Amino acid sequence: MQQTSNFFITKTMESYELKDKDYRSWKPSYGELPMEIIQHIFRFLSFPDVQVAGKTCQRWREASFNTEFSTKNIIRFSKVCLSDRSSPAKDFLMSNRPFRNYHFEEVTFGPIKNIMSHIGNTAEEIIFDNVDVGDKQFYAIMSLLPKIRAITITRCSPLFMSGSFLDNIDDRLSVCINFCRIQDLSLKDNQYLSDAILLRITEMMHSINTLDLSGCHIAYHNAIQRRFYPNDVDVTPSESILTFKFIMSIISMHHQNLRSLNLSNTLISPPSLIALSDLSFKGFLLQNVGLANCRQVNNISLQSFLKKQNKLLTLDLSGTICVNDSCIDVIVKNLPLLQELNISGCINITNNGSSLLGELKYLKSLNVSRCDGIQSEGLTNGVAAKPNATLLYLQMAHLQVCEEAIMVLAQNLPELRVLNLSHCVNGVTDESVQCIIQNLRWLRDLSLENCFRITDVALTGINISQVVLGPNSQNSIDKLHQFSLSSLAEGYISNDSNHSIKISLRSKAEEDIVRDAIRKKAMVATYEMNSIRECDMEGYSIKELQGLKSLYLGGCNKISDVSLKYGLKFVELQNLSLSNCQQISLTGIEQMVHACPSIETLDLSDCESINDKAIQLITVNLTRLRALHINGCSQLTDHTLDAILVNCKNLQTLSIHRCRRIYTDIEDRLSEMSTLRDLEIDNSSNIDNACLLRLKKRLDY
Repeated sequence: MQQTSNFFITKTMESYELKDKDYRSWKPSYGELPMEIIQHIFRFLSFPDVQVAGKTCQRWREASFNTEFSTKNIIRFSKVCLSDRSSPAKDFLMSNRPFRNYHFEEVTFGPIKNIMSHIGNTAEEIIFDNVDVGDKQFYAIMSLLPKIRAITITRCSPLFMSGSFLDNIDDRLSVCINFCRIQDLSLKDNQYLSDAILLRITEMMHSINTLDLSGCHIAYHNAIQRRFYPNDVDVTPSESILTFKFIMSIISMHHQNLRSLNLSNTLISPPSLIALSDLSFKGFLLQNVGLANCRQVNNISLQSFLKKQNKLLTLDLSGTICVNDSCIDVIVKNLPLLQELNISGCINITNNGSSLLGELKYLKSLNVSRCDGIQSEGLTNGVAAKPNATLLYLQMAHLQVCEEAIMVLAQNLPELRVLNLSHCVNGVTDESVQCIIQNLRWLRDLSLENCFRITDVALTGINISQVVLGPNSQNSIDKLHQFSLSSLAEGYISNDSNHSIKISLRSKAEEDIVRDAIRKKAMVATYEMNSIRECDMEGYSIKELQGLKSLYLGGCNKISDVSLKYGLKFVELQNLSLSNCQQISLTGIEQMVHACPSIETLDLSDCESINDKAIQLITVNLTRLRALHINGCSQLTDHTLDAILVNCKNLQTLSIHRCRRIYTDIEDRLSEMSTLRDLEIDNSSNIDNACLLRLKKRLDY
């Protein structure tokens, strides 16, 4: 009996050990997750991340094809010859994904019936930006887009230059059915747009929700209008001029449905703006208004207009110089629902006006960049006067603010997603950046460009004076000690035998350079000896902003490789600018490319320590790289071009000005890159159409 019991216990133990071993060897199979869970995960990812995730297995690939994600994406054809007979049109025809949004930028159209029919099956929004298309071809394209809801035609001079666009009744009938479904219309930056063309387009549309005429040549003055319309009885629209008279008639026609109006960068006059405000009696209430850089508008007309638009959610007045404190007072009192306000470049706004902005309870986005009259008090007594969890986006570049003000902003605006402090030289210091890192953990976009006072301490929290070197670092300590003493003594102490004294002839700037060199030497020594420990990081490291996607440090020339090793560790970082950071070298790049694998745009302009090996590491490890700027990197040679050609499979923009050691014909070498769209080089006009470059080189197209 005892023997049987022992046998049973032994078998039980063996079975338990076997199950325990199986449990420890078990690994989760993420490919077998329910489709709903995979799609829920994808909702938190950017489009490039979804693309990469879709390559892991067949199930995740199917999840990435979900309509929910494809409707948010824009298919962009840029600087190519689009033809059914060649790529990329032939490649796209094989796709069955239902995309909704398309953008054609500087495209030359060939035979495109097949590709446009394919696009027309699902397209709801389309943008034509500086495309080479004639009116007949445009009619043919529009006839193939039965589901279109929004259209943008910008910088398309050949289309409107003749003035005969849609002047034929048969042409209008061919596109009328599709045009009548359009609700959002943008014709911005078209210098040949006329009354006749605008009327022909809009009279086919049943309901206009959005109208964008920004940057168009609109005649507002009565004298000019009378020249083309001498008799009020004669209302035949002119093919030579675009007047506010006809724009007003179109707005009146659609005033019940029109919710967004953009007249930015036009010469809209005070009487015209007052005429718009008078329409409010007919129920003309906008939600989004753009009046940026409207220099002819005066204070009275602007206030009259704003007082009658109490449903506004978005208001852009950037560069409109008449905006002052009284206008801000009108905005605060009459626009209680306002969520986005852009008053950048409004130099007449002072701290008094800025202090009122804290009363906008629903304000999510604020841009006060280049408002010379706004200083520290205007912000600390305004949007940051008390804890504010509503404001998400704050642009305040080129402001004269102090260090304490930035700290108050960081403490009272905890939900910020975007913070732009570019050129805030006085306020952006190591201490204020540390406060930002400590409090703004939701930041996605941080700009500190040309804030040259910050050092590695700001980004790493490392106090170099507290670093304790390891016991095996005596040789390095001696070398560091000798360097520091000799550098500090240089110019002050001479040969003791004759007791002569050298007086330094350095300027203050030169002394700062020497001091920075000594500091960098100390940091590099500790860096090479890996002597920095967690206990030495007394402050906060920028790597704690785990969701950061854009970081701009251009002109912060005291940033060194130490920041790249101990600070920049972002899995989601997509845009990084380190231009004019001369202390960045191969050592830091080697760490950065592994810690930030998702970078798509990288600017290393004027980083003179960057060499071919650094570019090799960048091109091999940053597989998503789309834009690379290496202007003024004087150590780069032809080997850099080799690395770019071999490793960069997605590169679209390359800027290599002032790289004087690159001798080969850059155009010949880079014509092999089928993805390249923008190339900026020396001694040649910028090649902004890579398709023409390939034509010249007799390549595929």
